[in-house]
Amino acid sequence: MSFIYKNPLSSTQIGGENSVQREDNFGTNFSVLQVGGYMEVYYLNDLDFTVVGTGNIRFSGNTIPINYNKRTLPFLPDTLSLNSDNISSGRRRLGMLVYVHETELTYQYTIDNFESLWSAASGGTVQSDFGSSISTNGAGGTPFINAWLDSSIEGVSGVTRANARWRIFYGTDITVTGGTYTNGTAIFTNSTGGTFNVTGFTTGSTSYTSWEATGDNQTPAVPIDVVDTFTLKFTGAITSGGAGIVTDSAISANEMTIGLINNGGSPTDKTFYRGDGEWQTPTDTKLTGGTYNNSTGIVQLKNSDSSTVTLTGFTTGATEDTFVTGITYNQLSKTLTLGLNDGVDFNATGFAAEVTGGTYSGGSITLNNNDGTTSQVTGLEILTHIGLVNDTNVSINGTTIDSVNTTTYKGAFFDYVINDGTNYRAGTVQSVWSATQIQFNDSSTVDIGTTTNFSWGMTLSGGNALLQANILGGTWDIRIIKHII
Repeated sequence: MSFIYKNPLSSTQIGGENSVQREDNFGTNFSVLQVGGYMEVYYLNDLDFTVVGTGNIRFSGNTIPINYNKRTLPFLPDTLSLNSDNISSGRRRLGMLVYVHETELTYQYTIDNFESLWSAASGGTVQSDFGSSISTNGAGGTPFINAWLDSSIEGVSGVTRANARWRIFYGTDITVTGGTYTNGTAIFTNSTGGTFNVTGFTTGSTSYTSWEATGDNQTPAVPIDVVDTFTLKFTGAITSGGAGIVTDSAISANEMTIGLINNGGSPTDKTFYRGDGEWQTPTDTKLTGGTYNNSTGIVQLKNSDSSTVTLTGFTTGATEDTFVTGITYNQLSKTLTLGLNDGVDFNATGFAAEVTGGTYSGGSITLNNNDGTTSQVTGLEILTHIGLVNDTNVSINGTTIDSVNTTTYKGAFFDYVINDGTNYRAGTVQSVWSATQIQFNDSSTVDIGTTTNFSWGMTLSGGNALLQANILGGTWDIRIIKHII
């Protein structure tokens, strides 16, 4: 039988919350049978609040109930009662923590916009030292009460952390779950759904790396160092269309003729002309993007030249924060794959094939599996004492229709239907025997037509009780079901 979790119950029970005078300097406790604090339940659905019936909702299936009164007549209001702290109702309190055994996670109860909901419901609020009552009569009463009736859980039925009433409580165990890089800033996401930025990465520039040119008409040649912010002037002609500048009409083997060209006017399209007569793009690289793998704790940054930079040592998510994000089953390999949020899948193998059909023959059942294999179950016995059909056409007087072993069984019942095509009768032959005697009785229906040409007889022979047909004329179709005891 399946396990059922129930709220704790004891023989000593309280009729209300225990409290102390506000001016006293000693305290009381908050626990599972009082209000808020920390508690443990077994299933996720123990976090739900279910409205059953009308009036003050008192339903044993509500593990953490609120104090809610559902209208009994259409013109009456609904009412929610808060405890004297005005942040708890029934056994549910803002900020309380509940550990759920089913998911092995702790959830915290929260209403983000509680103060604004409270202010909007002030017109329908009645307050005292011992609590407050909010009804749907006031303008803001309905949204306030609906907020308490909401039991949505983060990660269940598409509920996100942003709109969940019960949120996963991570405490200080917040881990990086992913990230991207753009223009010198790495943006990381964490297990709570939040983000944080890491800046200061050096981005690529549109300038060229330093290079040298050899000066003309100098002996010995003096190198000219060309670096960022350095301007090197060239003479020459502008090519047709203004696409660039060339410095010479001829290229010599020992000549370092160089120039700049701008294809289309964008700084990122600048190229330079080498002495070997080839146009070349700048050699500067810059970061263009990146990813983070939570299962390995590795950041990979992508460069504009298709190379990557790998950063390691990040703390990965703890096992208690790992949860299933999807599931697939491979019919051929019999493998169940659970997709986990940390990117490391879990595989379960060894599943048996599914039975799709079968046949029975001679005390053996053959089961057909969906993977093309078969399984056999042998050694089955026909239980004749439950019922066995015998269908016979008989025209000879004294023909034995069936027999029963008198050592194994002490009696038999033969349900029968007989007909010769015109005349019909149904009944039961009841029989009992000892080692030397047999007695039987034929209890039957009224005939259709007349069946006086057919009667039953029974006799003992060689350790068997024989059921015989006594026929005075005609051919009879005999159908019996035998029950032996």
